[in-house]
Amino acid sequence: MKKSKWLVLALVVTLVMSCMVGCGNNEKAVSESKDGPIVIRIGHTDSSQRSTHKWSEALGEYLEKEAPGKFKVEVYSDGQLGDTPDLVSGIKIGTVTMMFDLSSAITSASGPASTCIDLPYLYPSFEAWEKGTFENGGLELFNETLKDSGYYCIDMYYNGMRQIISRDKIYKTQSDLKGQKVRIAQNDLNIEIWKAMGANPTPMAWGEVVTSLSQGQINALDHSLGVFNDFNLHEIAPHVTLTNHASSPFPIICSRDWIESLDPADREVLEAGVKEVAKKQRAEEYAKEKEYIKRFKDEGAEVYELSADEIKAFEKAVEPVYDYQRKLVGDEMIEKWLKTRP
Repeated sequence: MKKSKWLVLALVVTLVMSCMVGCGNNEKAVSESKDGPIVIRIGHTDSSQRSTHKWSEALGEYLEKEAPGKFKVEVYSDGQLGDTPDLVSGIKIGTVTMMFDLSSAITSASGPASTCIDLPYLYPSFEAWEKGTFENGGLELFNETLKDSGYYCIDMYYNGMRQIISRDKIYKTQSDLKGQKVRIAQNDLNIEIWKAMGANPTPMAWGEVVTSLSQGQINALDHSLGVFNDFNLHEIAPHVTLTNHASSPFPIICSRDWIESLDPADREVLEAGVKEVAKKQRAEEYAKEKEYIKRFKDEGAEVYELSADEIKAFEKAVEPVYDYQRKLVGDEMIEKWLKTRP
């Protein structure tokens, strides 16, 4: 009898230890089986119709061509694997292998140094953003700021430069924005940017935006042309001001521990694939922005591009935002970001 009790106890201990080991290697267990392919589960909240989803699916085709049978890519759109916070935490616990979303989604979990990527007028155009990020060291610097949090950015999709769409009017100056409630994503840096630009920044969950805009609870919205187009926002807010006040990248994120656990040859193929599809997505989405503008105009919306002098005035207005950020991250970090400018 005593012997059987010890056998039962030994079995229980063995099972508990097995569970602990399994949980400790959760990230790798989700993405890689012993005999099967490396499974890459990509989660995002974009529509399945957007270029970001299309090119994420193309990653599977690329990897199958370069390394037959080695990888299996599964792409889940429209928040199927959870909303943005779920995806960010999912990277750490292994329920998601990769994700992409607004950079603020990651920087909110990785500390103030990483938020510098969203500084106003750091990159005042698509061309400046692309050169600063992929030629002048912006991507590497972003990864430097993510390192302690355990995230790794393989590359970036292009969501669009940030613009402003309004139900009331075009915004050419700070005085035009005075008293205007501009919906922003909840982020301290965003609040400082829009205060400096003259508006009344109004953090709001995305699910409330369309109703609030149509009912006049907010006057305007800060986002990309692609989002304005996808949600037909020009129909309820027919005034689009092309401010280009910030870049709006979609960092493609995974766990640093996970990617460093891969065989070096596998990692090389994977990263090359992500970079290839991201480059093609950026080109496609940038070209589509011209189509969005044409559609807005054709359907009766007013689209105004700020003049060089008007942009200079806004750049001057947001200088205090850089002072605010320097207090958070120090002069050295700000200077590193400024050096990535073309």
